[in-house]
Amino acid sequence: MVLLFLGAFHGINPGMGWLFAVALGLQEQRLRAVFRALLPIAIGHALSILVVLLVAGMLQVVVPERLLHWLSAGVLCGFGLYKLIRARHPRWVGMRVNFKGLVLWSFLMASAHGAGLMLVPVLL
Repeated sequence: MVLLFLGAFHGINPGMGWLFAVALGLQEQRLRAVFRALLPIAIGHALSILVVLLVAGMLQVVVPERLLHWLSAGVLCGFGLYKLIRARHPRWVGMRVNFKGLVLWSFLMASAHGAGLMLVPVLL
């Protein structure tokens, strides 16, 4: 249920990645560009989540589960505080990107914004 609500919030929030897809559609003046951008954004997010969950899964073998829950919650809260205090976004990437560039951008943004970290306490 938590995953459903996180996904719904993510999907309707205009500050999320779909805004990038809309911007690409407006630049190209084609609706197809919006839908074409969604797949690489989804792939980048999925890869970010996969990496975080693999690391957490490997840690689960070595670290007791209860401690891992507390550690992941602490890292998530600490990361949230860091983003609250230092809310900067990278400026090194432009809006004109190809498929691979959009996957990379999505992976980096999902990682930087803690997409996988949000799921660790829920899934472990």
